[in-house]
Amino acid sequence: MRRMIALGLGAALFAGSALAIPPGPDEIGEFYFYYNATGQIVGQALMDCDGVLHETGIRTNRYSAGHLVCNPD
Repeated sequence: MRRMIALGLGAALFAGSALAIPPGPDEIGEFYFYYNATGQIVGQALMDCDGVLHETGIRTNRYSAGHLVCNPD
């Protein structure tokens, strides 16, 4: 019984940590800036108008997001 409880708690912790991943771009033209506790940019992510994902730095739970204007060809 204790083994089942430990297994259940372990699975819950793993699932909780998977949900804690900060969001990133999942649409064409979307971008994110990630900040540290003092407000400095420590990472950025962008899905460009061709659908290519570019990331630098680290993702944090402090972020801002926006959209580029992609002109049709």
